[in-house]
Amino acid sequence: MSGVDKRVINNVPIVKIYTEKFKTVVVSVYFRAPLTGTDVTTRSLLSRMMIKQTDSLTSNAALLEYLAEHYGAHLTSNVVKKGSDHIVKFSIEFVNDKFIMEDIDMLGDITALLKDVLRTPFNYDESDEAFFQREKRLMANRLKSMKDNHAQRAFEMLLETMFETEDYKYLSFGDLDALEKLTLEDVKEAHSRMMTDDDMSVIVAGKVEDNVFDYLAELHEHDEAKMYPYKGYPVRPVGEVKYETADERIEQAKVNLGFRVQYSQAGDIMALNVFNQLFGGSAASLLFTNIREKMSLAYSIHSQVDVKNGYMFVLAGVDNDNIQVFEDAVKRELQRVIDGDFEESFVEEIKRNMISSRKESMDKPRGLISLNYNTLLKEQSIKTPVKSWTEQLNAITKDDVIQIAEKIKLDTVFTLKGGIDNDK
Repeated sequence: MSGVDKRVINNVPIVKIYTEKFKTVVVSVYFRAPLTGTDVTTRSLLSRMMIKQTDSLTSNAALLEYLAEHYGAHLTSNVVKKGSDHIVKFSIEFVNDKFIMEDIDMLGDITALLKDVLRTPFNYDESDEAFFQREKRLMANRLKSMKDNHAQRAFEMLLETMFETEDYKYLSFGDLDALEKLTLEDVKEAHSRMMTDDDMSVIVAGKVEDNVFDYLAELHEHDEAKMYPYKGYPVRPVGEVKYETADERIEQAKVNLGFRVQYSQAGDIMALNVFNQLFGGSAASLLFTNIREKMSLAYSIHSQVDVKNGYMFVLAGVDNDNIQVFEDAVKRELQRVIDGDFEESFVEEIKRNMISSRKESMDKPRGLISLNYNTLLKEQSIKTPVKSWTEQLNAITKDDVIQIAEKIKLDTVFTLKGGIDNDK
């Protein structure tokens, strides 16, 4: 038995996914707001602070002890970019009390904890300054460690170059320079805006009954509905390709190519997904098979897409002597797709793999929730009925892949290159 039930309570959409697949229940709470450079760092730090201690559980040790007492319940937070938005997500996974011998209201306890998590920052004051400074240092250390990763740093530099005047250049987890300037008051204000202005959604997955709506309705309420269309950035035309290079003492160059996709219709989104898997998004892809395996031009290579905004990135590790040869090879593989130099059977193979991956995601509660959140966003942005994901995928043909490939234009090439590894 399974099913999805969506209700709007207190102006907040609440989705129940009933499934008997799992012995656990997962509740995820989403806050969505427009992505701006001034907010991403503050929201990221805020999300980390909120799961460390609450008004009732006044230390991280006390919070962890509470979770342990509730059969190892697991509380997490995460931040992501999606479309033109920045999303803060809180999730907690816990054992369904139907599988517990003792008499315990697990759902009630967990809901109370989440309510405490969401509301605690309203009460931040000078007594929380030490806690704030500690979390700020921990986040700074994390951001610094990410910059020590050559591939990660090269990708950040690609975004800064390609989206120089656009907020999309900001990573979802924030910026070190912005972090250093933050105050506790900044965090408190960001929380107030999040709870008041964000599009909030709650999704629960597990063997739960309709009374779950009564519990989750207590988490938060809006005075009015905050749902707004889920949309991407305006499509920008591609001019002359931008080339930027930075030199560092690294063993192999990191060559990153950024493309813009000139969308014309909603169906292009699924076509781009299929194209990406065929082009460089899977082990069966053209880039992996031809450039890495056959030509040995790259130590690592893959492509990834932001289908909502119409961006594609090719990221690779390459010998310094092969940078130009590599770039030319990527362009040839793109032209191969445009020319239709591949079999229809390849498209069908890619589609089967995508269906298989989706089924795997749906076999995990968090994956099931993520897929349903994406559906919720689409419902808010498209008012007319749309075909199911599987129907859209099955409709994609070789010609659709060719047509979307023709709309993909190279915008930026960023190369991080050098000679000797710093670690040696």
